[in-house]
Amino acid sequence: MRLLPASLFGRTLLVLGAGLLVAQAASVVLNLFDRGSSVYRLASTQIAARIAQNAHILNRLPPAERPKVVEAVDGRHLRVALRERPLPIGQGFEEHDRYEQVFMQTLRRQIGEPWPLSVEISASPRTRRAHGEDSSVAALELWIARYFFYLLPDVYSLVAQVGLEDGTVAVFSATIPQEPFSRLESLVPQLLLLVGVCFALAALLVYMVTRSLDHLARAADAIGATLDGPPIAVTGPSEIRRVIDAFNRMQARVYSYLVERTRMLGAISHDLKTPITRLRLRCEMLGDADLRAKMQHDLDEMEAMVGATMEFFQGPDREPERRAIDINALVDSLSEDRREAGQAVGVRGAALKPYRGQAPALRRCIENLVENAFRYGGSADIEIADAPEALRIKVRDSGPGIPQDDLERVFEPYVRLEVSRNPESGGTGLGLSIARNIARWHGGDVSLRNGPGGKGLIAELALPRQADA
Repeated sequence: MRLLPASLFGRTLLVLGAGLLVAQAASVVLNLFDRGSSVYRLASTQIAARIAQNAHILNRLPPAERPKVVEAVDGRHLRVALRERPLPIGQGFEEHDRYEQVFMQTLRRQIGEPWPLSVEISASPRTRRAHGEDSSVAALELWIARYFFYLLPDVYSLVAQVGLEDGTVAVFSATIPQEPFSRLESLVPQLLLLVGVCFALAALLVYMVTRSLDHLARAADAIGATLDGPPIAVTGPSEIRRVIDAFNRMQARVYSYLVERTRMLGAISHDLKTPITRLRLRCEMLGDADLRAKMQHDLDEMEAMVGATMEFFQGPDREPERRAIDINALVDSLSEDRREAGQAVGVRGAALKPYRGQAPALRRCIENLVENAFRYGGSADIEIADAPEALRIKVRDSGPGIPQDDLERVFEPYVRLEVSRNPESGGTGLGLSIARNIARWHGGDVSLRNGPGGKGLIAELALPRQADA
């Protein structure tokens, strides 16, 4: 199973989204811890000040009047009790020693007197259970209870005992201010909203970058068919603009080179026709009929090679507009021409709809495949298979086939497996090359494979339907 998206757009969004989520989650956690500790420090300082203030009031009052103050102080978050001796509480729990010592120092500064003091933060039921367990979960709960108890949802209370000057002990009980994890219920929507906004902006930025790359990729993929097309619009960031500009310059140079090559080959072909014509005239004046026939045969071969070479290098017409072609009529016309020449061609199947392309070029492509089938296999059967994604035309012969290692090599220019180099049996070696060039100009391809059991060769022309839309 693929874990990463295949496209640059998807991978970039995945990395950005994961980074934003991790960063925002870390920010929320840090905010929660910082806010929790800040709330605890502020509230504990206020509680220490109230305890110190009430302790001084109780210390100045006679014992008979102190119950009235106790009754007035008692509330929901702070309660006071007077005892003759300290309460023995919190035995065996040392999770909160750090906070107890800090609170005691704060309380002593607030009181400002060397009175006896003791502070105990109660252990929650969760902490008590963890003491009796031996597991990693229990260890984690003890660790949280020791250092970050103010974040837990359990209720903790603080008991501060202050020894007054007459020996009475004032026992103050206060609820510890907490910032429990339940606050995440309000933080999570904020986190998701922030991540969503950042992710949308990142998606827009990535789309703007990858859109230019996508246009560049499409232009590079279609360079064979639209080499003389308009240059790509130079848009996007400066780096992408430089790449597109370099691509446009490269396309212009390649097109200029091909035009110059075609012009040069045309001139060469034209120049070769003159000496060939002179040689034909001189050949006619030869008295030896046998020698004259051999020379005429050599001249015919030279002229055929020059024509095939020109056709290979020129390729199909570069006009951008394509026309609807009735493939069925084209194949029927081709097979009828072969029948008139004494070569029977079988046709099966039919195209479901016309194909947009260059009719002369496609006819030449199919003719080359049929010619190759008759030349090496002695017969040719054409099968048409049409589908929404591609139009396929298969040409099958009844010859011996081709060795597996040579199925691709025969597409190279001037490669012939028939070693005699006799044009009567092997041609010029450009027929399959020309056929593949025409197919690829239309966005398709030509492939070869041996028939079942190694009997016969199947040449398949595949033309994508998306390209003719």
